[in-house]
Amino acid sequence: MSGDAGLEVTGGVAGVAARHEELLALAWEYDEAAERMRGWAARGAAVLVDPGLLASGPLSPVTLAAAEAQVLAATLGPDGVGVESLAWEADAAAVRLTAGLLLDADRLASAGLDRLLLPLGLVLVSAPGWVPPVAGVLARLYPDGSPGVRPVPGVVVPASHTAPRSVRDLVEHLRQLSALSPPDAPARNGTFELQTLTTTEGARRHVLLLPGTDDMTTLPWTRDGDARDMGANLALVGGVPDDVTDGVLEALVDAGVGQDPVLVVGHSQGGMVAAALLTRADEHGLSIRHAVTLGSPTGQLPGVPAGSQVLSLEHRGDVVPLLDGGANPDSVEQVTVTFGPVDDGGGRGGLEVLADRHGFAAYAEGASLVDASDHPSVRTQLEELRRAGFLDPADGTAVSSRLLQVVREE
Repeated sequence: MSGDAGLEVTGGVAGVAARHEELLALAWEYDEAAERMRGWAARGAAVLVDPGLLASGPLSPVTLAAAEAQVLAATLGPDGVGVESLAWEADAAAVRLTAGLLLDADRLASAGLDRLLLPLGLVLVSAPGWVPPVAGVLARLYPDGSPGVRPVPGVVVPASHTAPRSVRDLVEHLRQLSALSPPDAPARNGTFELQTLTTTEGARRHVLLLPGTDDMTTLPWTRDGDARDMGANLALVGGVPDDVTDGVLEALVDAGVGQDPVLVVGHSQGGMVAAALLTRADEHGLSIRHAVTLGSPTGQLPGVPAGSQVLSLEHRGDVVPLLDGGANPDSVEQVTVTFGPVDDGGGRGGLEVLADRHGFAAYAEGASLVDASDHPSVRTQLEELRRAGFLDPADGTAVSSRLLQVVREE
């Protein structure tokens, strides 16, 4: 592991320590959020039996019934805060499980042990290797669906019609795209983009941009049309089919991408989908050999296909890339760049600090460091992206784009 300008670089031609305390602190924050939600639910239940409210019933029974129905839905309904608190508790348990597995792995490594003998004495397993199987089991608790893909008309992303010149440009483009599906406006959840670069000779290549999770609190019994949900995260870590990857593959085939070169740029869950696309592209007649991931868990993969190029950016203070239970492989194909300080958050809450470290501002800073890096592994990745025509394409290259939305259908 070596680096320049505050970077740590693993993998590539010049070829993580898990932060257990930060993971456990994150789990505590999730528990605190769940407790607050239960408090809100309790206050809502108290409203239902408030004497003043009940006394108004004879005067306006219809209004009373409507008010009680709304309070009940907001507190104890399928999407109420009482049910959502269970999702936050489940997330806390998953984070603690990951932290425990990583700690066990570190203890085994420090003791010079590579394997842990199970009590039955029949199977030898590596502790971090438990994370994908556990995630796969949890993913199967979610009801099956099928992906649907549809166009997103009438929306403009400023960067869509400008060819990227740098990794920083890719991050900014993905930030603009992700802004189409904020938490308080879920109508465009699942939006992704296929940007096409066409040279004066007619050669095409594509930049596929994939935002992260839209709904982190989805439980099996609250699953809806959002394809980019917690169930998809578990499926991607567990290596089982997910609607997002299936939908994106379907969209690429329908768009006639064929053997045109494709660069996939993904943030968080989008980076996990990017890694999955690398391994599944050939079976769909697609040529996906390049990826840039931002704050994405990809260590659950045994490795990316030979001949691929993956550039993975990870902020030192971002615990999300650690949730796969292992470090990214130190391989020629995948270069992992770790950057940024690990600070105390300036007294702010843990969830707020996590959002900053996992957000686009942090990864734009990291992208600028990558663009300016002299590390041979990083330079090789950037030169390959330029050689393939994804960055700084030739003069006269035409740029077009289509916005699509992947949803989960019953």
